[in-house]
Amino acid sequence: MEESKTINVNNISILELGMEALYKKPYKSNNLALVLCKSGEIDIEINYVNYTLKKDGFLSIHPYDIVMLKGGNESFKAQVLILPDTLFTPIIAELKMKHYDYVKKNPLIYFNYEYLKIIETAFNYIQMSSKLLDKERFDQVVIKQVASLFYVQQQFYASNSKYDIELHEYVSRKKELFRLFIKTLVESHSVSREVLFYANELGVSSGYLNEVCNDISQHTAKEIIDSAVSARLKYELSYTSKSIQELADEYNFPSQSYFSRYYKRMTGMTPTEFRKRD
Repeated sequence: MEESKTINVNNISILELGMEALYKKPYKSNNLALVLCKSGEIDIEINYVNYTLKKDGFLSIHPYDIVMLKGGNESFKAQVLILPDTLFTPIIAELKMKHYDYVKKNPLIYFNYEYLKIIETAFNYIQMSSKLLDKERFDQVVIKQVASLFYVQQQFYASNSKYDIELHEYVSRKKELFRLFIKTLVESHSVSREVLFYANELGVSSGYLNEVCNDISQHTAKEIIDSAVSARLKYELSYTSKSIQELADEYNFPSQSYFSRYYKRMTGMTPTEFRKRD
């Protein structure tokens, strides 16, 4: 596969696109793009997964997605809403949607008529607002409208038994993985403080482990690891007579000075200062 090409879009746009306007080479998206297919179809690859977008299909492409057009027919027409990544964070903040990552992993959906009318209305509302509002107010309209589209998608999943079952299974798997991560951390906190170590122990990628930790606890895997290790070290320094060097060796630090720097970064004090506190 050829090297991905990054495409930048500086302004909010609603476009009517056909096959001739689509990129034929892989690219990395810097934007949020919502695509409503009006006619025809295309085969498109997103993050190395193939999808067929047909009439009335609603496709979401997110920042950092790797996208490649694989094929399609000349009758393909779509309405596309493109937003710069600067609006992506406030949209997610507006959502406060626990299962956003599940929606992201299921980017293509076929709504029934009632849901499609909501999508079309939102697109039209954004288009009309662009002609009447200043940039700041228009941005706020777009943030709320796009957040509402993701709410619609979430509601569709919840009302569809197939998606609802998959969603609950997906969330359950993440909760189980998080439980196993904590169990492994309790057992191995003195062995390693690296996310990659725990990801390998659990048979997942570091990125996915971080995603799970953020979703379940709103903390990164590294933050959880460091919190657990520093809490255990506080106990060791308070209630055991182990020397600083013994603790550095037991917790697999390369040196006593490295251990002291780590502990000070975590607690604001060196191990020696911690033991001498009042």
